[in-house]
Amino acid sequence: MTAAVPKQRSLLWRRWQEVRLIGQDPVLAVGLIAVSSFVFLFVALPLIRVIYQGFVDPVTGEFGVEYFTRFVDPYYAPYLWQVIRNTMVMGLGTATGGTILGFIFAYALVRCSFPFGRTVHVATLLPTISPPFAIAIAAILLFGRNGLITRQVLGIRPGPDTNDIYGLDGLIFVQIITFFPVAYLIIRAMLERIDASMEEAALSLRASKFHIFRTITLPLLTPGIAASFLLLFVESLADLGNPLLLGGNASVLSTEIYLAVNGQFDQQKGAALSLILLVPTLTVFLVQRYYISRRSYVAVTGKPTTGRVFVKEPVTRWTFIILTLLTLVVVMMLYFTILWGSFTKLWGVNNELYFGNYVTAFTRGLNAILSTTFLSAVATPVAGVIGVVIAFLVVRRTFAGKQTLDFVSNLGGAVPGTILGIGYIVAFIGAPWFAVLIVYGLLAAYLATRATARGWLAGILLLVGTIAAYYVNWTPLLLGLDETGWRYVLMAGFALLALAGGAFALPGQRRTV
Repeated sequence: MTAAVPKQRSLLWRRWQEVRLIGQDPVLAVGLIAVSSFVFLFVALPLIRVIYQGFVDPVTGEFGVEYFTRFVDPYYAPYLWQVIRNTMVMGLGTATGGTILGFIFAYALVRCSFPFGRTVHVATLLPTISPPFAIAIAAILLFGRNGLITRQVLGIRPGPDTNDIYGLDGLIFVQIITFFPVAYLIIRAMLERIDASMEEAALSLRASKFHIFRTITLPLLTPGIAASFLLLFVESLADLGNPLLLGGNASVLSTEIYLAVNGQFDQQKGAALSLILLVPTLTVFLVQRYYISRRSYVAVTGKPTTGRVFVKEPVTRWTFIILTLLTLVVVMMLYFTILWGSFTKLWGVNNELYFGNYVTAFTRGLNAILSTTFLSAVATPVAGVIGVVIAFLVVRRTFAGKQTLDFVSNLGGAVPGTILGIGYIVAFIGAPWFAVLIVYGLLAAYLATRATARGWLAGILLLVGTIAAYYVNWTPLLLGLDETGWRYVLMAGFALLALAGGAFALPGQRRTV
C-alpha cells in the first residue's frame, strides 16, 4: 500500500509535467484544445446523450428502462429479437461479402496484370460517389416485381412463393455492391505497399504460390482486411436508405430508430434502440483494435524494394479477372439502368424518350440540390482539416491523453451515423447554454488578460462585469420582462463599467477598455 502511493504521485507528477510542456508549445496547445473541443462536442457528447436519453424520459425526466424490458416481454420480445437478428445477418453478410469482393478486385488489379486496369479502377469507384440508395432504385427497376429482368425477360409474376429483390437477401446484395469499393481501396493500398523482396525470396526457395500467399501476403494484409470488415459492418448497420427501400418484411434497427423518432416522435425509444445498435458496432471496433494491436504486421527485410510479384498461372489469373469483370458488368448494368430510367416517362409502361424528369428535378428539386451541394462543400474541407490535425497530433506529438483522443476520434467512424444523428437531435435540440457559457467565458478571460496589464483593479472590474452581464442578459427571459427596456439598462451598465475601468487605469497608460 505504501509503495503504491509514491507510484501514483510519480504518475501524477509526470502527467503534470506533460501538461506544462503542452503549455510551452503554443501550436500544440491551440491545436489540442481545438480538436479536443471538436471531438468532445460532436462525437463524445452526442454518444453520452444517447446513452443518457435511453434511460431517461425527455418529458418527465424520470429514470426508466421500459424499452429495454420489452426485450424480455413475451408480447414485444419475438419481434425485437427478430429485428436484432436481421440487423446482425445484414451487417455480417455485407461485411463478409464486401470484403471478399474488395479483395478479389484489389488482387486482380494489382497482381494479375489486368488489361485496361486504369479504366476498371475508375469504374469500380462509381458506387463511392453515388448515393447508396441509387443502386437500390436500379435494383428495383431491374429485379423488382415489375422489373425489366424479372417480369419482362424472365416472365416472373409476383406471388407469395416468389423471391424478388425485396427482403434480407436482396438488401445484402445491394449493400455489397454499394460498399465493396471501400474494401477494395483499403486492400489495394495494402497490396501496393507490400515489399516484394520477401515473396521473391520465398519463390527462390521453391515455395508454392499458395504457401507464399498464406504465410506472407495474407498476414501482411490482415490490418487492411480487418479495417475493411469493420468499416463495411458499420456502414451496413448505419445504412438507412437501402433498408427503407428494400427491407420489405425484414426490419432492421436503423429503420426502427428512424420510425421511432420521425414516425412515433419518441426520442427515448429511438435512443434506446440506438444504444442497442451501439453494442455490436463498438464490440467489433474494440475487437478489431485489440487484435491488431496485439500482433505485429511489419516486414523486416532491410532496404525496401519497389518491385511487384505478379500472378502468372493462367487458372488463378483468369479466375480473378473473370470474377472482377462479371461483378463490374453487374455494377455498370445497374448504373445504366439509372441513366435509362431518368429519360423514361414511365418505367415498364411507357419507355419513350422523356426529358420532363430533369425539368422537374431542376425546378422542384433545385433547393434540395443546392442544399446537398452546400453541405458537401462545407463538410468536406472542415472534416479534412480536422482529420489532418488529429493525425498530426497523434502521430508526431507526445502528450497526456493521446490514446484517448485517438480512440474517441475514431468512434466517429466506428459508430453508425444513425446513432450520431439521434445524439445530435438529443444534444442540440435545446438552447445551447454551453455555447453561451463558452463565449462569455472566453470574452471574460480576454478582457481580464488585457486589462490586468493596466491594473489589477481594472481587470477585476472587467472580469466581474462580464460574468455579471451573462446573468443580467438572461434575467428578462427568466422573469418574462420586456427585453427592449432591459437592453437599454444593460447598455448603460456597460458604459458605466467602461468608464470605471478607464478611471482605475494606472497613470501613464492608455485609458481604453
